[in-house]
Amino acid sequence: MTVVPTVPTIDVSPYLQGDISPDRRAETVERVKAVCFEYGFLQVTGHGIPIATQRQMLACCKTLFDLPQQRKDTLSLKNNPARRGYERIGEQVLDAKALPDQKEGFYIGREVPPTDTGFLRGPNQWPDLPEQTFHGPVTDYYQHMLRLGKALLEMLVIGLGHDISVLETLTKEPVVNLKLLHYPPHLSKDERQFGAGAHTDFGSITMLLQQPGKHGLQVHHEPSGGWLPVPAAEDVLIINIGDLFHKWSDGRYNSTLHRVVNISGDDRYSVPCFYQGDLSATNPFKPGECSGETVEQHIRRKFDQSYGLSAK
Repeated sequence: MTVVPTVPTIDVSPYLQGDISPDRRAETVERVKAVCFEYGFLQVTGHGIPIATQRQMLACCKTLFDLPQQRKDTLSLKNNPARRGYERIGEQVLDAKALPDQKEGFYIGREVPPTDTGFLRGPNQWPDLPEQTFHGPVTDYYQHMLRLGKALLEMLVIGLGHDISVLETLTKEPVVNLKLLHYPPHLSKDERQFGAGAHTDFGSITMLLQQPGKHGLQVHHEPSGGWLPVPAAEDVLIINIGDLFHKWSDGRYNSTLHRVVNISGDDRYSVPCFYQGDLSATNPFKPGECSGETVEQHIRRKFDQSYGLSAK
């Protein structure tokens, strides 16, 4: 009988809680490292984000995407230098061999004054909704993501044998973007149609909140040659390695192909948080590297390609 592998689940609370013994913290780091080496993905519990905060964030998705199309279009990311704002269904193509993605999205990041606007950096485009209905809950969730993202990066760095001080430049003024997502029911019979086509993520790490019970995420597992379904369970976040950390770790941390097919039969909401890093940062493990490619150069190339935008 063939045993189908599953993306492992790890309780990261021993690392996040400072009063836990050093041995348990070290054991947690080793488990995270091993799973990221093989899968590039892990399911995380003990992350410290209140259930109420998670539920409010998912409710914000529905509130936003239920707005009339015309109101959403006024917030298009294509009209925003910082690329904050709304994307229509079909505007992003994550897999060039597939049809345009059947999802709509909305980017939100750290607030930056208009005088400092640049790629993925600037003021947000907020929908005209009551503070307690959208802006407040989204901002609260975002702060949790900043804290958790930095802790996860620390674990990954320690796993490679480095001191966490190497993160100082990468995490000084990091670009960390939430993307609210709505996947309509999957009705197409075309095998080239996905909610999100097969792709790897662009940046350092991604932290994903899924609507409980609305499954759809699939992760490619190279050893078995198949696609592993990753369930959407309450209070479980999905963490995955992006292309930057894959490259910077010389391929030891695996940036894994994944895709979404909304098999729920209903609307599906999720919220990935992309922790890219400080846009001016370069490889923290090889500060003298000849290429000197910055986070911004790497992310801009992949981002613009997926939306059919020309780099500016």
